[in-house]
Amino acid sequence: MSVQVLKEIFTKSVESVQPQNLITKQVSVSSGHLTVCGHTYPLHKPCYVVGFGKAVLGMALELEKLLKDKLKMGVVTVPKGIFENLEIQSSIKFIEGARNNIPDEEALSGALEIKALVESLEKDDLLIVLISGGGSALLPLPRPPVTLTEKQNLIRELSTRGADILELNCVRKQISVLKGGGLAELAFPSRVISLILSDVVGDPLDFIASGPTTPNCDNGKDAITIINKYKCYEGLSAAMRAVLGQKRENCYFPPVKDGKYEHVDNFVIGNNQIAAEAARQHAASFGFQSTIISTSVTGNVAQISQIYADLARTICNSSSKQTLKDFLETCGLCVDPSAVDTLISFDLAKEICVIAAGEPTVVVNGSGKGGRNQQLALELSVRLNKLNIKSADISFLSAGTDGIDGPTDAAGAIGTSDLVNNSLEENIKPDDYLNNNDSYTFYSKYLQGEHLIKIGHTGTNVMDIHVMLIKPKRK
Repeated sequence: MSVQVLKEIFTKSVESVQPQNLITKQVSVSSGHLTVCGHTYPLHKPCYVVGFGKAVLGMALELEKLLKDKLKMGVVTVPKGIFENLEIQSSIKFIEGARNNIPDEEALSGALEIKALVESLEKDDLLIVLISGGGSALLPLPRPPVTLTEKQNLIRELSTRGADILELNCVRKQISVLKGGGLAELAFPSRVISLILSDVVGDPLDFIASGPTTPNCDNGKDAITIINKYKCYEGLSAAMRAVLGQKRENCYFPPVKDGKYEHVDNFVIGNNQIAAEAARQHAASFGFQSTIISTSVTGNVAQISQIYADLARTICNSSSKQTLKDFLETCGLCVDPSAVDTLISFDLAKEICVIAAGEPTVVVNGSGKGGRNQQLALELSVRLNKLNIKSADISFLSAGTDGIDGPTDAAGAIGTSDLVNNSLEENIKPDDYLNNNDSYTFYSKYLQGEHLIKIGHTGTNVMDIHVMLIKPKRK
């Protein structure tokens, strides 16, 4: 029962951030003018569209419907495989690449075409840039003489050693032509409007898809500090070291005011707060007392799983609401004060749903197959088993809103307080799979894959959604 409820809650969450719906809400075209989030722009002549990311297909198609003959040309890069079982008719050129969110030659080809388009624009041209999560992998144009392979190897090594998304993007921007404001610089002096679906905690514009339309707040020294932190500097080529130590050479110098390019308007049209709220509302429709405790979950999966396990134990075993309040205020999740008040107002003897969102990381020590969401669900299940909470049944979903978790065909997985005991009855030992970062293999075997979340490419991406259901046992 709880497994199906969790899957339905996640489905509603993903539906709330479908890009075509967000475009319809925030963008309109009327009487020769384009209106975006209340700001109006004259369409003196047909405009141009470029885009990159896991969610830009839906954004581009919906925008094309609105613009009609006001769209002159478009180049959009999307994840490999996104067109499976899809038939579309469009004047926009779509280029598939970056299978499993890994930059490749196809994505590089798309980035070169986007670069050529934006470089050709003139002062009275209007460029609409569609940006979403996955945009970094689909815009991989390294600064010469660094090769794509060199850049890819460095990012992979940093990620494997535990670098978070903010650190990875800092390095990407320093060694890229289009990221870190590069695209906006090349488009100058045309007018640029960016429509952004955020996949970064807090919606920092300079980090979403590595900030192609906003000035770079970082520099080479910041990138080198991160590389040294994860002990990757000694293995760098001379070309990579040279690029890290230089500013990007560019003949364009667009004016910047208050940290923004004056020729660029950036609009965040969707984020994980929308998805979390949709999850909360759907959980409430099932009768759960529901709240969102955080939309900024970051850190290592091992740490996050421990916090969630302690949260479940505190909710189930608290003799006073003050104990629960004290835990929420010190647990390390940056719980919103209003969420603290909401949760402690709940009747702890009744069913509760706790929702969070963000993007933890995993330090990979093994050679197995999995992703951070599957790892989190399995690791939490193991911790819950050790806590041996007898007063409630606990189930937990962790899944990526893009539908893809690591190099697998799953979005994530569901963990439960009885998973360990049940899996041992099937002669499947969770610890063996955890230690080898092989969570996908575990979940594929356990209950014939019933606890895996498989929904394919969703066409959107606002990071991960975490949903915990706590159902007190009847005495």
